[in-house]
Amino acid sequence: MRNLVRVSMMLLAGILIFATACNENDDSAKAGKGTVVIKLTDAPFPVSLVDQALVTIDKIEIRSTVEVKNAEGETENETLYTVLFEGEKVVDLLDLQNGITTDLLSMDIEAGSYDLIRMHVTSSKVILKDGTSFDLKIPSGSASGLKIKIAPELVVESGVESEVLLDFDVSKSFKVQGNMNTPAGIKGFMFKPVIRAMCQKYSGIVEGKVFENETTPVAEAHVQIIVADTVYSSALTDATGSYALIGLPAGNYKMVCEKEAYTPVLVDLVTVKVRETTVQDFLLILK
Repeated sequence: MRNLVRVSMMLLAGILIFATACNENDDSAKAGKGTVVIKLTDAPFPVSLVDQALVTIDKIEIRSTVEVKNAEGETENETLYTVLFEGEKVVDLLDLQNGITTDLLSMDIEAGSYDLIRMHVTSSKVILKDGTSFDLKIPSGSASGLKIKIAPELVVESGVESEVLLDFDVSKSFKVQGNMNTPAGIKGFMFKPVIRAMCQKYSGIVEGKVFENETTPVAEAHVQIIVADTVYSSALTDATGSYALIGLPAGNYKMVCEKEAYTPVLVDLVTVKVRETTVQDFLLILK
């Protein structure tokens, strides 16, 4: 039976998902091949003003942890990489919010351990809702191959399907130049991709709703999950006040929910468990 690797992408917090097993130390990988599926997802942004946040990907590779040496005993770095996708795929990250993912590829790869994804981004564009378009400069590292560490390592076993999530953080990757509160005030964007990779096998989900006065949903509230005083992942609520944060490592977190004109709400302890969904709602009060 083949190993399946799946890759997906999510809004504002991009996530690649490989249909294979992830493990830090696992020598049980069997001979043969498995299928890799990659997914992508996203995280928050000034969505009220932006119609599309586009990235074009022309190549995705994955690196094996097994070193291959030449006749001189030197490691041949390029032989460590397997090409998973080559072509052209345009993704609108704004289609990938609140737990929504998109499949980027599906491919058989050799059984073994993999520790890094290299993704080539050739172009990026932001289109405002008034039709204004900004073509963004691609950092040299993104075009040649944006390196995304997989931790813990991805272990592909014959006949086993596992997933790795790539979280593409739009709010950090697209820096607004000018005043983001009005279309006329936006002068452009700087594109500096921020992506994390997480094995779904070892992750959980936090979801919930944001309300005002216990009945009225609050749209576009910014929900953040925090590790050591640093925002690890975030989401914007939809029209129903709902949000979802996926691909979170098991553990204890702080969470903050905020929106202009409301008093921010802090929750000191939110526990995420492997392959489980934690529900955390927020009640915002007008200032």
